[in-house]
Amino acid sequence: MKISKMFFRAFVFALSLFPAADYAQNVCAKLSEAEVAAAVGAQLKRSPTDPCRFGHAFKSFSIIVHVGDGPRFGDYAAHARQEFKDARPVAGIGSDAIFFGSNLAVKAKGDVIVIQMLLGSSPAEKIALAKAVALKLIAHD
Repeated sequence: MKISKMFFRAFVFALSLFPAADYAQNVCAKLSEAEVAAAVGAQLKRSPTDPCRFGHAFKSFSIIVHVGDGPRFGDYAAHARQEFKDARPVAGIGSDAIFFGSNLAVKAKGDVIVIQMLLGSSPAEKIALAKAVALKLIAHD
C-alpha cells in the first residue's frame, strides 16, 4: 500500500503542531487559579480538559498562544483593524497590544497571546480584565 506524498506531508505537518500545542498548554498551566482570581476579581475554575480556559460559558475567558508568531504581530493587528470596527490599541502591556471584539492580542517574547474575555459588561471592563490576566501570564516567562 502506497501512501501519497500529499498525505505524508500533511501527516508530518500535523506532527509538527503537537510541540506548539504542548508549549501553549505549558504557558497556560503556569497561571494559577489564585492569580486568575486576583486578576479578574472572581473565583474561576480551570477547565479539566483545557488548561487555557477558565470559568464556564459567559463567565469565562480563554487563552490562545500563537507560538512563534510575534514577528508577524503587525500583520495580525492590521487584519484585526480591518475586520473589527471597534479595534483599538491597549496601553501598558507592550507597544503593540490591541483589543477587538472581545479579544486582547499581545506580542510577548516571540509569541502572540490572545485572551478572549467573556467576563465584563463593557469593552473598557473587558480590556481591563484581559489586560490583568495577560500581565499575570507574561510575568511567568
